[in-house]
Amino acid sequence: MTTILVPTDFSKCAENALHSAFVLAERTNAAIVVLHVVFPNEALDNNIYNAFWTEEYLQERQQALRRWTERIRQPVRFGQVKTDVHCRVGFPVPSICEAAEELKADLIVMGTTGATGLRGAILGSVAAGVMAHTELPVLSIPKNRIFDLTVNAVLATDFRFDVSQATLNVLREVLADIKGKLHILHVMAQPDAPRQVEKEQQLSALLHPVAHEFHYLHDRDIVQAAINFIEALDAGLLIAVAHRHSIFHRIFFDRTTRRLAHRAQVPLLTLHDM
Repeated sequence: MTTILVPTDFSKCAENALHSAFVLAERTNAAIVVLHVVFPNEALDNNIYNAFWTEEYLQERQQALRRWTERIRQPVRFGQVKTDVHCRVGFPVPSICEAAEELKADLIVMGTTGATGLRGAILGSVAAGVMAHTELPVLSIPKNRIFDLTVNAVLATDFRFDVSQATLNVLREVLADIKGKLHILHVMAQPDAPRQVEKEQQLSALLHPVAHEFHYLHDRDIVQAAINFIEALDAGLLIAVAHRHSIFHRIFFDRTTRRLAHRAQVPLLTLHDM
């Protein structure tokens, strides 16, 4: 992993996301790029002459972004992590996805909830929008949590695990120093469904050398079953593969089930099929 992109709106949740990114970057020797997207009308006041001041406003936001980033960087701990900041004018979801592509980022780390009120709702939508539109792994950090693998991680799977080599490498690096254990969860709709031994072996080969174990649950409500399992384990990370036009894609990107995912109150690493 070489580059981690961290979009921010300067909120406490975004601060937790940046701190989490520093933890990952320190372990993987990755560089961090912090991105702030300025809405096209943010520097204007319905006055056409103010358009001349947009560049100056953007520079001010860039300076504020650098100060904010350095405050969280904690030089004593993360001083060796290469860090850069970028501001750009645009709309959040396309701007973040375009920046990730231009920077050849390996991973996007962002908060799931921003400031309270309307801005919080917007950032929640932005996080979901980025997860739905990028093909990169996205680590989303909920409010009041940071990335922590001193406890267990849960990979929710339906055994369709057709991810790119780059995505697989990111997953291995994220889990490389896990202090707990990776628990792979498969929720079955039918109580008498057989164990997927061959698929377990295939997935184990892909995850090697990460230590893990498999679990099967019977429940018609996949999201609730996953949440109950996470809470029982006191897990610190949920991992899921989003298949296009599949139940997992609907689970993590429609509004109702996104709220259920948020209830788990743990960071979510979303991977995408090739």
